[in-house]
Amino acid sequence: MPSTFARRDFLGLLGPALLAQHNPAPRPNIVFLLFDKCRTDAIGAYGERKVSTPNIDAIAASGVRFANCFTPQALCGPARSSILTGNYPHAHGLRRNVYPTRPSSMNSNYPEAIPDPFRDTRFKLWDNFVFYLSNAGYATAHIGKWHLGPGNPGFFDYFKSFNSTVRHWIGEPHQSLYRPDVHTDLGIAFIKEHLAGKHSSEPFFLYQSYYTPHEPLDPPKQWLEPYQGQEHAAYYGAVSNLDWNVGRIVSALKTQGVYDNTLIIISTEHGRTWARRPASLEDICLPYDEVSRIPLILRHPGLLPQGRVWSSGVTLADLAPTILEAAGVQVLKGGIVEPAGSSIFQGESLLTQMRGEDRWRRPVVLQNIPQAALDGSLFEDRALRTERHKLILRKFDNRPELRPGELYDLKEDPGETRNLYASNPKLVAALANELAAWGRRYDDSLSIELAGWAQEQAQAGR
Repeated sequence: MPSTFARRDFLGLLGPALLAQHNPAPRPNIVFLLFDKCRTDAIGAYGERKVSTPNIDAIAASGVRFANCFTPQALCGPARSSILTGNYPHAHGLRRNVYPTRPSSMNSNYPEAIPDPFRDTRFKLWDNFVFYLSNAGYATAHIGKWHLGPGNPGFFDYFKSFNSTVRHWIGEPHQSLYRPDVHTDLGIAFIKEHLAGKHSSEPFFLYQSYYTPHEPLDPPKQWLEPYQGQEHAAYYGAVSNLDWNVGRIVSALKTQGVYDNTLIIISTEHGRTWARRPASLEDICLPYDEVSRIPLILRHPGLLPQGRVWSSGVTLADLAPTILEAAGVQVLKGGIVEPAGSSIFQGESLLTQMRGEDRWRRPVVLQNIPQAALDGSLFEDRALRTERHKLILRKFDNRPELRPGELYDLKEDPGETRNLYASNPKLVAALANELAAWGRRYDDSLSIELAGWAQEQAQAGR
């Protein structure tokens, strides 16, 4: 394994104006485990389906399971950008998947080749939490699916990754090494090398990103067999393999004596639907809960309670400020300390949120584009999710009158099958008012525009 720390020796030469400040107390290591296209019912701890994920369940039992985490956009690249930057897609600007060569004409991909989105002026990705961790002395590594370009953007000390679209087997399926197992080997090697090296007194950040349970669904037979005869057996078998690999990483952390001083984060960038939903070609890019509501589990006994279920709504955009607060890193932008009470993030630290009451004090907003046209027209949508309701509004490229908005009562209709938009204009108006307030707070003009349109419709329908 190549030396991880040649670049890290240079960090000590940087001037203090460029270094993020941190607390003098021992800082936690951070292991971020990201899956691809993983539904909440694929994790046993969520209790939605009988599935074997004992290692993940044990982390949830000794940490915090977030019952209502949502992705800002149910598409890989935009969601991963929101994780990194702590901002919503309309702010960081990356709204489609990037590929180093022209991939396809699918609406969810940029039609042109984008080899490096970090140096593309359309996108605002450089103020991200990994950059700040690196400049605060963390050893940083990314292993697995990156989907933000084929190369290291410059703030990872170790980068063994790919953009997207590789097979899960290194060679012939079931006759060669399974890529998630290989990537786990690399993650464990990074941990051991760091702790055995001359920088072992400094913390590490490992971004372990798996491509499964994304298609093609062909897990090793030992993980498939327990689900034989069940619907979506290969999907849940792939997740059980991920759970085994999570257990291997946990075992390595325990063997190295750093488990209880490691913040473990487990999540995914979006889920998937098994139902027929409009304008999707790959069962994603949708605001419905089976796609937009995702698993999120955090564990660190010194920072978080044990065995807690947090019910109020959170978002992947909350992870960047959460990680930096846990690391004791004060954010700098352009070498200037942010004034007290301000933040470059639109997300809010989960550590800060959990010091308050567990209640839905803010709505969660989802921002999607379709993979395919609906009624002959592409669109952009905004969905506002509260504890009980969801309002979905769409701006079509042409003839928007063809499709009204959608309103669902998640308590009475968790499957989002009965559209109440036309029958409850008063509630539509109230939720649209919340969306407009959110849009004004976060400078999202489309939220304001769509909310105004819905309020006009609600007034006309009264």
